[in-house]
Amino acid sequence: AFEYNLTDLSLLRQFDLKVGSEGWGLTHDGSTLYLTDSGHELFHLSQETYGLVKRLAIVDPRLGHRRVYGVNELEWVEGELWGNVFPMYQHKASQCIVRIDASSGHVLGWIDAHGLFDRQSERVRRQPMNAVLNGIAYHAGSGRLYVTGKMWDSMYRIRLVSTPHGPEYVSSRCSLG
Repeated sequence: AFEYNLTDLSLLRQFDLKVGSEGWGLTHDGSTLYLTDSGHELFHLSQETYGLVKRLAIVDPRLGHRRVYGVNELEWVEGELWGNVFPMYQHKASQCIVRIDASSGHVLGWIDAHGLFDRQSERVRRQPMNAVLNGIAYHAGSGRLYVTGKMWDSMYRIRLVSTPHGPEYVSSRCSLG
């Protein structure tokens, strides 16, 4: 990991994170850093030392406590962790975003972004395992939420709409590995 000074982008320190198998997602809530790797765990790290504070399994109680693998590209959104799901080691690619309770690792809900992938050019749609949903940004001041993906043609500002879909829908649409 590399830590930079925000003002002049000078390198403050460089170090190895001693958690997880890979570094995929990293975000913070102002006091804790959250990290995911290619597995099914959420790591809480100290912002001062970057040492492990706690590790939790990411599970969805509504799916029989099924573990969620490949949570990637984390973003802190109004008190929740959001991450795209890319269980590549299970040879799956998902167009879903998982919403996680950072204190328990439990899934709070799912966002189905298939419609966005379907809007991409033929060049992108031909590569569903490479051109995955992989970008979430939230602007707290305006409440705007943006998503994009690897090699996607566009970035989208989205608004969420609640649906009555249950666990079966998530299992069938989100390619959970």
